[in-house]
Amino acid sequence: MDACYKQCAIDCVGADTLKQYQKQFDECNKDIDLLFSSDTGDEDFYRRVIEAGHIYETGYPGCICWKNDNGQGKCECSRQALIYLYSQLLPDKEITVETIQTVREGAENCIFRIIFSSTNSNLSS
Repeated sequence: MDACYKQCAIDCVGADTLKQYQKQFDECNKDIDLLFSSDTGDEDFYRRVIEAGHIYETGYPGCICWKNDNGQGKCECSRQALIYLYSQLLPDKEITVETIQTVREGAENCIFRIIFSSTNSNLSS
C-alpha cells in the first residue's frame, strides 16, 4: 500500500512544491536546522527543530492530499510526500516520518515528526 501512496505523493509534490522547498533550502545555505527554524511565511504551517541535526516537526491545519486519502485516518499521502521532499533535499540521509496526529483522527491539526539519519554510519549528523 505504501507504493501507491508514494507515487501519489510524488505526483502531487514532485514539481512546484519540490521547487519551493528546494528554494527555501538553498536560501538557508542547505542547513536543515536553519530551514526548520525559519519562518515558513504561512501562519498555519510550521516547522521546528526538536533535536538539531536529527529530529524535526512540521504541522499544518488539515489534510493536504487532494485525493482525500480515501478517508484513511493516518494521512499516509502527506507522510509519503514529506519523505519524498526531504529525501530530494538530503539524498545522503535516511528519512523517517512519523504521524503524530491528524485532523482526520480528531486533532486540531496534522503533525509529523521527521527523523534524519546518515545512510553511512561513518558520517556525522
